[in-house]
Amino acid sequence: MTTRQFSSAPVTLRVTGAAAPCLPAGRPPRPLDAGAVRAALAGTADRPRPAAQRRDRAPEFVLVELHRTYPAQALRAALRTVAAEDSAGPETELLWQRTADGPEALDRVLADLGRSLAAGPRLRAVLVEDGGHGCAPGGGRRLFVGIASGPPARAAGVLEELREALAHPPEPVTVPTSALQRELLRQVIGAAEPAGRHVEQLSWHWHGPLDTERFTAAWQSVFDHETVLRAAFDWDEDGTDDPWMVLHEHAAPEVTRHRHDATDWKDLLAADRRRGFDLRRPALLRATLVDDPPHTEDGPATRVLLTYHHAMLDGWSVRLLLQSFYRAYLTGGVLPGGERRPDLRDHARWLAGRSTDAARQFWSTRPPATPVLPLAPDPHRRGSGRARRRLTPYEAVRLRGWAAAWGAGESSALQAAWALLLYRAEQSDRPRRPARAVRVGFAVTVSGRGIPLDGIDRLPGALRNPLPISVRVQPGTTVPQLLAALRDGVLDLAAYEWVAPGQAHRWTPGARGQRPNSLVVLEHRPATAHHLRLETDLAAHGIHVESPVPAGTLTSYPITLAAHYDATGGLVLTTTHDRALLADRDAAELLDQSAHLLRSFPDLPSGLGTTEVLRTTLAGRPAPRLGEPADTGSPGGDPAAPAVRLDMLRRAARPGAGWVLLLPPTGAPQTRYPGAARGWPGPQALGVLRPAGGDPPAAAYRPVLGPLLESRAPIALVAPPGLGVTACEIARLGAPAHHPPLVVLLDEGGDLAAVAGLLGELPRRR
Repeated sequence: MTTRQFSSAPVTLRVTGAAAPCLPAGRPPRPLDAGAVRAALAGTADRPRPAAQRRDRAPEFVLVELHRTYPAQALRAALRTVAAEDSAGPETELLWQRTADGPEALDRVLADLGRSLAAGPRLRAVLVEDGGHGCAPGGGRRLFVGIASGPPARAAGVLEELREALAHPPEPVTVPTSALQRELLRQVIGAAEPAGRHVEQLSWHWHGPLDTERFTAAWQSVFDHETVLRAAFDWDEDGTDDPWMVLHEHAAPEVTRHRHDATDWKDLLAADRRRGFDLRRPALLRATLVDDPPHTEDGPATRVLLTYHHAMLDGWSVRLLLQSFYRAYLTGGVLPGGERRPDLRDHARWLAGRSTDAARQFWSTRPPATPVLPLAPDPHRRGSGRARRRLTPYEAVRLRGWAAAWGAGESSALQAAWALLLYRAEQSDRPRRPARAVRVGFAVTVSGRGIPLDGIDRLPGALRNPLPISVRVQPGTTVPQLLAALRDGVLDLAAYEWVAPGQAHRWTPGARGQRPNSLVVLEHRPATAHHLRLETDLAAHGIHVESPVPAGTLTSYPITLAAHYDATGGLVLTTTHDRALLADRDAAELLDQSAHLLRSFPDLPSGLGTTEVLRTTLAGRPAPRLGEPADTGSPGGDPAAPAVRLDMLRRAARPGAGWVLLLPPTGAPQTRYPGAARGWPGPQALGVLRPAGGDPPAAAYRPVLGPLLESRAPIALVAPPGLGVTACEIARLGAPAHHPPLVVLLDEGGDLAAVAGLLGELPRRR
């Protein structure tokens, strides 16, 4: 018989026995020397305990060497079955997993186990991986079961119950899916849907050392504490029943690390998105690490990519999980405490108790929205497209302050810009007709966390919800009026954040139930105060983590306009579109015009109507149309780039003042004319007509010049030497108008100030 002693305050544990019992062997288990354990615990008690606790027996420990390799989830489920009647309840973390290399490490593990029993549940176990020799084929897995109190035969009874629970594992827990989840799953289950739909990505830089093993262990700890990360979906193939969620006892995180030269970042993003997820398996979140090139001045850095499925998680949720991950990483890969509550089970119970009567009544009274931008699918296009623009921190602050002055937020400004573009597109389908009032509709996202459920702001899940909204736009509607209408419309949705978009469409009567063709998103984020504390703790370890940046998601809408703030305070706008429904050039034009409107809003007179706002800010820019086939034009060209674009150098001083359009010489640099805007004395808007490449024909200027001609304001084309003929050909595009553009030819020393004086006498076209 051998004796081995482990000693570490406040527990001294003496293990005595020739051999430890093996599960699921038939012979009775051999407990450790309970008397020695009780004596050791009593001798190291250095603080008074309540009388009720002093009457209890000291903890008993049983060493079990596993006969075969049981998955941790099976052991965890068995322990919960054994502890089902225990006061600790099933929410307590009953099983730890530790690695012990040598007696001293095992000593510390057992000491931690003793401390947890002194203040926690009556039953807890630790699964130790080491190089010992036992019954397991690998010889390195031992299970220590601790029992805080109970009758003398409790240790033997626990192992017997544990053996029975392992032989008959419980059925997995299932949870009903929400209406939103069911709609998302219907869009992705089946081969007809594009790969990567509803797959979302967050990426950021990790500056400083990154231990892959510790990184993985920290995520494993988060997985063990978060039910949503161990959940998966299941469904009947015949589709007779709704899909449901299956809660697994265990799921392992997928963490992959690449060298800096192993892959291109953009290719990695695209491939990872196309890969998608097996929705029937748990862990619908994975991490990819890509090392930056070594020997940089700022030290080592790693690019981190988190990929997840929106049917299980949203951006708010992943940021919550990141906070837990950072805490676990700081503590060596271990996250204290049990499972988070509330979780998706509590949310499902809350949804089951909702009546849809009030929501149905609300949507049945919504005013109708005019279908804008009808779709014309093009089967020759494939995949999804993405484009990105950015407002500088200064522009973002101006926009936010301007919107706040009118009692709205930047989300309302983003929605107002999009509503103006939809209104403009609807008017462009009615050429040469008077402008009219139109109710335009699109979808906006709500956080889904405005419901009366305790702890909902800390609950990870698929809660972000796109709901339809509409607003009436008239020719005389001012932008502040549009802001107020959209703000109030979103506030009206607050009571129904849990309603799925499909339900809202079904409850909207008649033709008003048509699904919007676009979605506008402003990224929702949890409070950052706790995250700031974590950043300070990480900095103490030489680690700095940047703010995660979303990559854009292919949703079920033809085009999605998303906005988020970057680390410097800039407002980043991203469009993601389905190429089969929207050409790249049209999506890029919509994004450019959205950014231009947002930059222009703070400078617009508050009383300016919609028609004048669009003429003032978007003069010369085409109105994109969804579903229009991409122009393949010249071989090798960029189908998304227009042949000619209008760069506005200065806006008009007053509505109707007209435009002065400069034609740059062939091969002139981009800096040829921008300086002229500072000294331009005229009231007209000043712009440059820039060809994308080569010498485009005069017809290529029609998309830019057409809207200007329809405005009836005076136009002048200013051409340098050698471009007079081209300018005249362009001017002929306006021949049907009463006053076609005026052509002004400059000599080598031509002065734009003289041009301004000449144009001051131009009559207004009627």
